[in-house]
Amino acid sequence: MLNSSNASISVLQLGTSLGWRAGSGDWDGVQAAIDQGGPIQVIQEAGSIDWQPQLPLQHPFSFGFPDYPLPAHQPPPAQPKARIWISPIQRKFSKDSDFPKVQWHPPVLWVGLGYQSGVSTEAIEWAIQQVCRSYHLAVAAIAGIATIDRKVTDPPLQELCQYQPWELQGFSAEQLRAVEVPTPSGTVKEATGTASVAEAAALLAAQTGSADSTSFLRVRKQVLRQSNFSESASNSIDCSGAITIAIAQTTSNTG
Repeated sequence: MLNSSNASISVLQLGTSLGWRAGSGDWDGVQAAIDQGGPIQVIQEAGSIDWQPQLPLQHPFSFGFPDYPLPAHQPPPAQPKARIWISPIQRKFSKDSDFPKVQWHPPVLWVGLGYQSGVSTEAIEWAIQQVCRSYHLAVAAIAGIATIDRKVTDPPLQELCQYQPWELQGFSAEQLRAVEVPTPSGTVKEATGTASVAEAAALLAAQTGSADSTSFLRVRKQVLRQSNFSESASNSIDCSGAITIAIAQTTSNTG
């Protein structure tokens, strides 16, 4: 993938080899800019950085935004010919942009999930998509779902994780109780033995990917009910119980 010339750098192979998922963008345009020698601006906000030292010496990439203001004696950086975003954020690229852009989504997001009985696979999937859309997060950046251990064998959840596919992790009430969360609930504690399922499970799952992983809560718990479904374009989905979703992000640079 990364040999001795600019032309040997494939923008599509770059992320695929790391387990990232390709998002939207002008992939042919970015590849053409790489083959012509750049300069190519890379904004990496998540995922492994192990690929960067493997670049050929004469690579066309520059990383991050330049610092402003620049010293008076330093010329301004060259205008990039293309841009690569590496991020869990879902960006919309204008068709009128001055140069092509693409986005890679490393799977760094964990969805913490709690729900009442009677919830369908379609309802869970729609709720996750709705929360991601509201917070401008890419569904493609989801690594998996985490919940209380008694839920992991539920058919709707198993079906969803097999279909996506997403990893599924379950944690005991004791494990979840040990996690400090911003919005604990006495009602949830009475029902499950822990004051948090969604937030605590998301945080735990996001920090168990590797030895150096840490996590932070990107989205506090959101509770979606039948009224949310009825007000949406997906009002044909039946949801007879509440769905609680929180999203955590892993901050490991090696995965």
